[in-house]
Amino acid sequence: MKYTWGLFIFAGLIWEGCGSMGGGAVGSSGLVRPEPVKTNQGTLYVHPVTKQPFDGEYDVVEAGVRLKFGIKNGLEHGRFQRWYPSGKIHEEYNLVKKQRNGLQRSWYPNGQLMLEANFRNGLCLNAKTWTISGAVASTVTNGSGTILLFDIKGQKRRESVYKDGIKQ
Repeated sequence: MKYTWGLFIFAGLIWEGCGSMGGGAVGSSGLVRPEPVKTNQGTLYVHPVTKQPFDGEYDVVEAGVRLKFGIKNGLEHGRFQRWYPSGKIHEEYNLVKKQRNGLQRSWYPNGQLMLEANFRNGLCLNAKTWTISGAVASTVTNGSGTILLFDIKGQKRRESVYKDGIKQ
């Protein structure tokens, strides 16, 4: 009899846990999808039911673009990846408490490397960019220089000046 009651209690806990997610909290993969919340410090990802800082992985496809990254204590943390609608990789880098660390790479839709940069604690140490045809477009050395990014038609999309690793 004690075993039967224990089984009912266990089954009730499982049922409550699975059923408490509510509408929209569980994605089509069956995984909990964290909610982004804007704060003064940026975006914090929270559990859709408990509203507590989320730990886990964010992996979503919206408008054909796949976005995947880790979340720790509500902050983007770990490997960040984004793909073009074609399925080709667009960019990837590593985050530690929302700051870039290590190698960052971005590609044009045709697979040509667009940007390669090294970061430490959010500071840009070195970087190189290329045009869609493969010509070197810009460099950052020892934290100083300019990053030029171009669209697929060769038009300048962005120009960022760095000094001591910080975007000016």
